[in-house]
Amino acid sequence: MKTSKANRISHHLPEEIIEEILYRLPVKSLLRFKYVSQSWRSLISTKQFIETHLQHSKKIESFTNKRIISTCKNSSKSCPGRLKACSLSSLLTEPITRAVSFDFFPMNSSRHIVIVGSCNGLICVLVDACRFFLLNPSTREFKELPDFFTGTTCPKNLGSISGYGFGFDESSGDYKVYAVFLMSSPYDRDVSFPRKSVARVYSCKADSWGVNVFFEDRWTIGQGKFVSGKLHWINYYTTKLKWEIVCFDLTNESFGTVERPSCMEGCYIPRLGVIKGCLFMSFDCALTVGSDILIWNKYGAEDSWSRLLAISYLSVFENSSFTRLFNRVAPLFVLPSGEILFTFGSDFLIYNKKDGCARQRHTVDFDRDRVREAEVYTESLVSLVPDNIA
Repeated sequence: MKTSKANRISHHLPEEIIEEILYRLPVKSLLRFKYVSQSWRSLISTKQFIETHLQHSKKIESFTNKRIISTCKNSSKSCPGRLKACSLSSLLTEPITRAVSFDFFPMNSSRHIVIVGSCNGLICVLVDACRFFLLNPSTREFKELPDFFTGTTCPKNLGSISGYGFGFDESSGDYKVYAVFLMSSPYDRDVSFPRKSVARVYSCKADSWGVNVFFEDRWTIGQGKFVSGKLHWINYYTTKLKWEIVCFDLTNESFGTVERPSCMEGCYIPRLGVIKGCLFMSFDCALTVGSDILIWNKYGAEDSWSRLLAISYLSVFENSSFTRLFNRVAPLFVLPSGEILFTFGSDFLIYNKKDGCARQRHTVDFDRDRVREAEVYTESLVSLVPDNIA
């Protein structure tokens, strides 16, 4: 019956019109429609359809196709697992939003999971500080990457993977993971121990890790923020007491630096993030009781940094269960109204620039960690299989 109904639709509507309709449907509906007919299944599975659907999804101004992924250190009985997600639309509009665990991912009960990055609906995570995985939560697919340490002389027990990032190389149509392993002495005060670093880039198309790409004068710690084909970190020189923005180009796999805005002089070391597809810096100044956020409106143009907003910590304290200690404002999303969704501790809040007030959004089954990792991603059909990468 389903097949005959699909055939009747195809008979009455031109194929181009059917495709245009399907491009505008959410991933959940398209996954169901794969079983309507063989022709629809073949169409929805093609690289061209997946890519076009992704581009349509990025242009949607509503929040219906966007979700928030977050790591949780404490697993609740009603919603077990470290990785959880919720609907962005629900978080912004509903009184209470329920989180959903990644029950399709068998490693979700691991003791330690870190979000490496997200891009085009794919999520990269680091499990137990040594195993990398790619996931597509929308299609409920996952794959483990080859062992980072194969082909290296790095002993896993003498160091850790300290820097990482995930992004898309448009020139080759390839998703890549950057990771750096920093060897350290088992004795904290052993200054004679050689601090050796090994960094490699994983290619999804080749399904393998490349050779060492690390430069000793570039320290990449934590998650690199992906913007305009490059990963970005704050590089702090302890000997020179200064910092800079370091970037790693995924196309030519080389390092560079980004000119920081002149207005940053005298400020504390900033944190980087991505909002509206642009790189931003958030920082606390010695003379302010709040967090200032600068956004790079046009990548590569030094004079295009501008202040997005300044959030008063007083307004945050009034609407959050967390204090200033150990917590920082982390912007996630800009609403059409200009309001900003951000995290503070494990709370989600929306800040209104006009009245300077923040209101808390209530969630269920997200735990009460002091510090939360969270990212907004767009649902997509992008495949984890190299031959089918859109």
